[in-house]
Amino acid sequence: MPIFKQVLDHYKGSNLPELKYLGNTLEKTFGLSPSFHEEFARIFRENCQELSIQSGIPSAEIATGEKNNQSPTKIVLGEPTGSQKNKYKIFVIMPFEEKKPERPKGFFAEVLRSIITPAGLAAGFKVETANRQGSDVIQSTIINDLLDADLVIADLTDHNPNVLFELGVRLALDKPVALIKSTGTGRIFDVDNMLRVYEYNGNLWQSTIEKDLPELTQHITAAWESRETAPSYMKILKKAQD
Repeated sequence: MPIFKQVLDHYKGSNLPELKYLGNTLEKTFGLSPSFHEEFARIFRENCQELSIQSGIPSAEIATGEKNNQSPTKIVLGEPTGSQKNKYKIFVIMPFEEKKPERPKGFFAEVLRSIITPAGLAAGFKVETANRQGSDVIQSTIINDLLDADLVIADLTDHNPNVLFELGVRLALDKPVALIKSTGTGRIFDVDNMLRVYEYNGNLWQSTIEKDLPELTQHITAAWESRETAPSYMKILKKAQD
């Protein structure tokens, strides 16, 4: 059936999110009735296993290197088309493994897939992230991506140490960033007080995604268009010293 290939292409492999997230996509993107979601997921996984189809980018296992010691590689999540296309790129830094019990497995992959990537594309950017294989050490390839990206989206959800370090590198360079976090994430005093942080709904329901997408697109667009005029983090700090 065409839908099986379409879902395979959509998730770039056999790695499907939990049914609560998968259901949103099956219904909204592929028009599959909720009554068939559980059966579809079972048949899909069984067929992928039979055909030895694996992977799926990004996934927590791949992103954190639990089964791989290779260096990080760049992942192109999408490129805009038509009149929205421009020559600029976004690099996404975010957690890729759910370490808090209240975060269901696949939460961050779904945020990346259903909110961040389509919002970045809608704003006209090519969207990239890093396949963080290996260890938790910040690799030089990621640093170079932080340096080269036109705009960085940083997801501050759960105050992940790697994300905060990488954000610090980017801020020190005085280059534009768009900050986001899930509802329920505490404030970071030195960041929230000086820069706008867009808060998306962590339920990731179809209705909340539909609300967050245009608002996040506006947030990304505003961060980019005001890059020359809005006071940056470093400029605010330097002004405070005067």
